Amino acid sequence: MEIKRIYNNNVVVAVNGADGPEMIAIGKGLAFQKKPGDSIEQEKVEKIFTLEDSGVMTRLEKLVKDIPSVYLSISEEVVEMIRRDSDLKISEDLYITLTDHISMSLEREKKGVILGNPFLIEIKQFYKKEFKLAEKAADIIKKHLGLDISEDEIGTITLHIVNASMNQNLENTVKATRMIQDILNIVQECSECRFDEESLAYSRFVRHLQFLAKNLLEKRSKSERDDFMFKITRLRFPEAAACVRRIKAHLEEAFGVSISEAEQGFLIYHIVNLTSEKTN
Repeated sequence: MEIKRIYNNNVVVAVNGADGPEMIAIGKGLAFQKKPGDSIEQEKVEKIFTLEDSGVMTRLEKLVKDIPSVYLSISEEVVEMIRRDSDLKISEDLYITLTDHISMSLEREKKGVILGNPFLIEIKQFYKKEFKLAEKAADIIKKHLGLDISEDEIGTITLHIVNASMNQNLENTVKATRMIQDILNIVQECSECRFDEESLAYSRFVRHLQFLAKNLLEKRSKSERDDFMFKITRLRFPEAAACVRRIKAHLEEAFGVSISEAEQGFLIYHIVNLTSEKTN
């Protein structure tokens, strides 16, 4: 393995042969008194990163030049844990977003500066699986740095995991979280009852809302040719249909998005399932 570029004593870009893919190699003193073209001492290599996406690789290189390599090691271990302990299909972008985030947030928390997370309750409610993974990420951080991060910070790491699994940016994930909560509040007002957050119907509804919010914020919607559900449900379930009209009006006013008749039909279907469960 040959050094191609040196970023600091502990991080280099290396190749295996002239035509081999570039990789980031990390190890204490790996590049000490070395220059491009020199061979790497294999016994000093602690971590190697080879990513399929060359764009992500380039961005990761720029990032590791300016931060301690331990943050990249933490991110790599977190990504491995997520892939091992869940069925989430996460993008390689998580290496970038997580490394960048923890490098800033952990330095801040080391100084005792804790930033509150205004969406913590909603995050724990809507992304339970991802939050549990973020708690495991907190254990990995503690193992490397001896630092107990705040629950607010665990919530933010959860959002990064959601981003990577749904292939969307952090801004849209925050908007989606608020949108989901707003819809649930409207449905609760319409039905005048509280829902069992552990029920199957509630879990299915929240999951549907996650994908609905993602599609709306990315300006993607169901074809109006798929409006059969709306035609069937709006007449059969007028109260749920009225609730969906409230939701539609709110989303247009608060988020500037419009839901198609096809999407309204599926919302009616889920609301009926959810509210009938409470009345049975």
